[in-house]
Amino acid sequence: MKKVSILSIFSVLLLSIQSSAHHEMKRVSYAESGWADKACQPEQGADGLVVDLEDDMTVEELRALELETGVSLKSTFAGDAGRRVVVRGTDAQLEKVRQRLKGSEFVESVEPNVYYSAYDLMPDSLSAGEVEAFRPTPFKPNDPMYKSQWHFDMIGMSQAWAQANGEGVIVAVIDTGVSPGTLENGKKSKYALMPDLDADRFVPGYDFVAKKADPSDGNGHGTHVAGTIAQSTNNGEGVAGIAYKAKIMPIKVLSDRGFGSVAAIAAGIRYAADNGAKVINMSLGGGMYSQTMARAVKYAYDKGVFVACAAGNGAREKVEYPAAYKGAFAVSSVGPDGKLAFYSSYGKELFISAPGGDTRVDMNGDGIPDGVLQNTVARNDPTKHGYFPFQGTSMATPHVAGVAALVVSLGVDDPDAIGKVLASTVTKRDAFNKYGHGLLNAAGAVKKAKSQSAGLSFLLGLGLAGLGYMRNRRQRIVTYTKATFSPISFVTLISISGVLGWLGVSGFKPLGASALTWLPGLSFEHSALWLSALVPLAFCVAVSSRTRLHGIASMISFGWAGVLLSHAMLGDVNVGYVPGHGLLDALWLTVNGVTAYQFGRIMMRSTKERSVYSRGS
Repeated sequence: MKKVSILSIFSVLLLSIQSSAHHEMKRVSYAESGWADKACQPEQGADGLVVDLEDDMTVEELRALELETGVSLKSTFAGDAGRRVVVRGTDAQLEKVRQRLKGSEFVESVEPNVYYSAYDLMPDSLSAGEVEAFRPTPFKPNDPMYKSQWHFDMIGMSQAWAQANGEGVIVAVIDTGVSPGTLENGKKSKYALMPDLDADRFVPGYDFVAKKADPSDGNGHGTHVAGTIAQSTNNGEGVAGIAYKAKIMPIKVLSDRGFGSVAAIAAGIRYAADNGAKVINMSLGGGMYSQTMARAVKYAYDKGVFVACAAGNGAREKVEYPAAYKGAFAVSSVGPDGKLAFYSSYGKELFISAPGGDTRVDMNGDGIPDGVLQNTVARNDPTKHGYFPFQGTSMATPHVAGVAALVVSLGVDDPDAIGKVLASTVTKRDAFNKYGHGLLNAAGAVKKAKSQSAGLSFLLGLGLAGLGYMRNRRQRIVTYTKATFSPISFVTLISISGVLGWLGVSGFKPLGASALTWLPGLSFEHSALWLSALVPLAFCVAVSSRTRLHGIASMISFGWAGVLLSHAMLGDVNVGYVPGHGLLDALWLTVNGVTAYQFGRIMMRSTKERSVYSRGS
């Protein structure tokens, strides 16, 4: 009874820690949105009004609202999560629509469908041919132009690659599209396929500008961003990428001119969150607050997606949207000297800084301006490509998204937990409003993500198993049972249990798991059923009639309890099919961890009873 109380106290303390550590960002009220502030208006005018309806609104309720208001509310983006509608007309007509919909219980917001843009400071002075002609001495990795990627050395990528490559993680690039050279209706895309960006790196995306399946890039911005995240690496060609085994989900929300509406961007965010992306990169923005987009960012964050956003290229103390939304992680830019770049926006909402380049200088003397170098389509001619150095917070942000993908691949997939790993391993800088927690450190982040889960899981499992072992020794169970609990077997069993549990958290799929993915909760990759007390329960039931194996079952149960409780304490796992993340995940893992521990005690007790019976007979 006393030990149960200790576990209950542990649970309460754990949930308190989770609650106090929950990631908080600035809330911006509707009154502060700046509609009347002409200085924050985009270069292009608004494309009508975007009406954000309740996500769970029924068709009948939609029709009733149309009849009541006299406004046609046909969905703009069919199949999306949520309902967003763009209404067009004259200013007078739009004002009437706004007044009619105002106050409806089914309408979350009605606001101008303004345009955001790519943060784009690209040099025109360097042609594709000039960059392509430069081939420095091969360096590690063997991509010939890696030596010119000073920005990767700045964040310690060589050390990070020794630990992780991002395999199995989907990163959504919400931008001007990416040029994968895909087929649409049997026809090859007219846009160039990047030779240094493997087509195998892509999962299906969507073009929310032209509303079609081919999200190819006619601008170059989105493809450049995708290259920093997942460019083919160690392939003897071109340059390298951070999470080079990750998958890119290309989502085109900005036109080839670099502009996109609030409605399209919000739809892209929700599409990414609903289709398996664990990280979103948004190197775009504008000055105007949008409730529609703020809710889309929160939607992704609540589904366990890490949303990295560029702070902006305004060279002023104002973090732009979407980076300033609650649930987004804002990134400022540093130049090759490690100091805040001359163009970078900054402010109190910043999360972290990363290298974004400065094409005015060539500090390493390699003949290439010190922008961020990647393979992308040529400006004004998307049928051609080259290796171009771009600069901007647009280029800094994919460094953070790429490292986040590495962290996710090591089992840390809760956005708050990813943020903690990144923030706690930065290279420190003095001014928080300019650098956030500090300069991104890929090597430190990967090392911490890899060590914290395995180490704490093993140690806590070892402690719980040790408690069971000592209890068993005091109860003087017969010889053959004591052998089951010998120190060697104890360490062996708890190690197996801890390693198996850690693999499960890291994305391990048991034999035959692929045949069960159609069942809710049985994808096994961070699934609620895999990370539960059902695993030791199944083993306990399987050996229930074989007393000699009860000791093994109890050790497995203690070990599994250690795995679950340690990850509850770390808060590093977003458990599949558990709503939201953070506190609810910790509660799920804690309850199941305590339950698994009780299974271990039950199996020990049954062994003791059988032993007493054997001696009595």
